[in-house]
Amino acid sequence: MPSRCCIVSVSFTAIMIAILAALLWIFLADKDEPNALATCGDCHCIVSTGLGAASGLGDSSCPTRKPKIGSDYTPATIEALKRQRPLNPFNLTCDPYDDENCELDPPQDDSLDILNSAVCGLVYQFPFNGAGGTLSGEIFEAGTYKNANTDVEETLCPDAPTEYLMISYENKEAAEADGAVITHVGPCGACSTTQDLAVYLTEPDLLLASKECVKRSILNQDEGKTCFQDLGFTDACAAIWLANGENTGQRCALPCAAAEIQDYNNNGPAPECALNGCLECDEKYSGPKFKRYAGRTRRRSGILSTIARPCEDVVFIDHDYACPSEAGAESSGEVAEEESEVATAAATSFFESP
Repeated sequence: MPSRCCIVSVSFTAIMIAILAALLWIFLADKDEPNALATCGDCHCIVSTGLGAASGLGDSSCPTRKPKIGSDYTPATIEALKRQRPLNPFNLTCDPYDDENCELDPPQDDSLDILNSAVCGLVYQFPFNGAGGTLSGEIFEAGTYKNANTDVEETLCPDAPTEYLMISYENKEAAEADGAVITHVGPCGACSTTQDLAVYLTEPDLLLASKECVKRSILNQDEGKTCFQDLGFTDACAAIWLANGENTGQRCALPCAAAEIQDYNNNGPAPECALNGCLECDEKYSGPKFKRYAGRTRRRSGILSTIARPCEDVVFIDHDYACPSEAGAESSGEVAEEESEVATAAATSFFESP
């Protein structure tokens, strides 16, 4: 007759197998619907106490100005962002969450990482709109392309430069003095290319898309990375997104499983609109390294997402610089001056989800 300890052991094992099976079903079989851009109550961001005094907008007021979203840019601008290529791309062949000595190639300037004023600038190799660069750069040949989303023939941007350098600067003024356009706040990194920016602008729910890619990596890591590349990410950016997702899966398994089972929203109810447990855990354990290695995040690029963020973290960056002829009268590729206290505060946030 089996002993009581054996019966308990078998029962415990059976329970754990059932739990693991349920979690595998949740992560591998359950399909979520894409979320719309997040709001906190009626506002596109989370209004914090005292924001009014800092921004001149009045206490507990939602800022009237909103960052541009993907649909605000013309198809020609998005296509130009996809096609333009950096002359100095980053490579990432290690996992920064597992390897403390992991570095991008070429390595980043660590001294800029601690500067809240640092920005990533693009120096296009073609002089336009007063920007510097060299006369060796080329522009796209005239022609058309088929829009993958609408299946319609669209005209290529007639004056878009094809190549650029990604350079980290101490501040906005240094970037502008060098003839650069600002593509995001914070130093450049693996995701600072315009190709990766195009994904941020056109993928409606990157959080959902990344979960699907991480699910694939459970069975085959290469498939997980390919999944991110299929979204349009460059190789290095796909690598850091996958590493971030896998680390969150390991460090935040319980709160993320709870969020999946109970179908939590990304944010709680207004006015706090607090992050759910999964995202809060991700911010703590994965966010800092993601920001460090990726360089570009949606918040740093002035892009709203399916996660509501504090209004003081919102930056305003116009990305029309990719196609000058499509740019509006106020296009600058700069961090906007108005509402400057709000617009520059995102650089001070060190716990950030992508």
